[in-house]
Amino acid sequence: KEEELIEIAKAYVSNPTPDSLSPDFIFRGPVIGPLNKADFVNTLKSVAARDKSGFADAFPDLQPNTFGFSIDVVEPNRVWYFVRPRGTFTGPFDHPTEGRIEPTDAKYIAPPEARSVIIDPDTGLVKYNSVGYITDRFTGDTTKGKGAVFGMYQVMGQDLDDTPGSLKMTFLQKLTSILPESLGIPKSYSKKEELPDWWKDERMGAEK
Repeated sequence: KEEELIEIAKAYVSNPTPDSLSPDFIFRGPVIGPLNKADFVNTLKSVAARDKSGFADAFPDLQPNTFGFSIDVVEPNRVWYFVRPRGTFTGPFDHPTEGRIEPTDAKYIAPPEARSVIIDPDTGLVKYNSVGYITDRFTGDTTKGKGAVFGMYQVMGQDLDDTPGSLKMTFLQKLTSILPESLGIPKSYSKKEELPDWWKDERMGAEK
């Protein structure tokens, strides 16, 4: 069973399609989320919009360098893994609020980051995905110790506060949550009433 769970996790990590997600899926990072399935999928679509340049365009040589898949000793359906991303900022990026950011050829060297997925044992679908938890910020990175998309933003000159409890980030997230969805700004978290019943944590976004 452990080998099967790890294979499911590897398949999801290499290609996170909507079909691999459970209907009651939750995405969470240190300051992003919880995002339900619909909002998570819409976020992926907005980043990969055909008429805009996303992370894949900005870092065309991106290598996640995933390794260390293992089963959690407390939560048997949870698979942990690590990434040490590398890439180069050689393409344009269309920021959702700042407009186009032109490439600088800056090197993207991220610190080691722990991520995880919880797999529904009945369906084999991914029920939960956590990302962004830095394990060592003293490895010579170019992201100021930031992980996930915050690391890429840092390399592109966008110094965003990814600290849990950050008043600035909490305020910005609350502000964007009330803006019209037609603006195309990715959600930082889903509405509480639209989260699945199994998710009990009350903290939203960067709230500590």
